[in-house]
Amino acid sequence: MKNSLTLLFLSILMTSFQAVQAQKFGHINSAQLIEAHPKVVTANAELEAYRKSVMDPFEAKAKAFESKASFFMAEVNAGTLSKVTAQTRQEELQKEQQDLQTEQQQIEFAILQKREQLLQPILTEIDSIIQAVGKEGSYSMIFDTSVTGALLFAQDSDNLTETIKAKLKI
Repeated sequence: MKNSLTLLFLSILMTSFQAVQAQKFGHINSAQLIEAHPKVVTANAELEAYRKSVMDPFEAKAKAFESKASFFMAEVNAGTLSKVTAQTRQEELQKEQQDLQTEQQQIEFAILQKREQLLQPILTEIDSIIQAVGKEGSYSMIFDTSVTGALLFAQDSDNLTETIKAKLKI
């Protein structure tokens, strides 16, 4: 009885060990995959055109504000404004400056949204290929080496970046 119990324990231990040994891990560098994707060049060009279309009018407003502020400071330094007029114009300039800051934040947010919109199809395509390679290669996990500190060691033989680039036809 004792021998059969020991034999059973050893067979369970061996089965567990084999299951652990059967796990397969791989890694990729998603930053390289995204950078090398052919659609990224088009997306970046479109994003730059969008950025220019929203920033050019804003920059014109900012320059006009700078001119107003400089003219106001010149008038204040020359002493040509009454205290009441100077106070009123200063408040108007502060309000305009706050409005410009709010508009700049809205523009930056819109640019980020546009970037996400343009990159989403690319990221979806890359992710679907990573999923397919993971299933085809029976990988338990695939890590991303482009995330700093996420992966401390990786065998070059388990690097799937080139495999995924090939499937993306990069």
